[in-house]
Amino acid sequence: MKKLPALFSLATSIGLWYACTQHPQNKNAIDKSAVKISNHGVNIAYTDTGKGDTTLLFVHGRRINKSYFNNQVKYLGNKCRAITIDLPGYAQSGKTVTHVR
Repeated sequence: MKKLPALFSLATSIGLWYACTQHPQNKNAIDKSAVKISNHGVNIAYTDTGKGDTTLLFVHGRRINKSYFNNQVKYLGNKCRAITIDLPGYAQSGKTVTHVR
């Protein structure tokens, strides 16, 4: 009975190690279509993938970036057009401008 918690801990540790060492086969597949635009001197990074009549725009929240949606974009494939954006000050987009005239 005392061996059960130890075996559970060992199995959990091995499972976590395995999950953390796995990498996607084509890690940069989505970012290859990355494009940058500029607004008031601030670069805005985004990706535009897929085709179709429907377009989905993915806008991230705080403390994340456009890569947060990579799994959704991969799942959608060519079923629809998917656009992901890095808001100013995040990831590949530039820092925000404090004074715009």
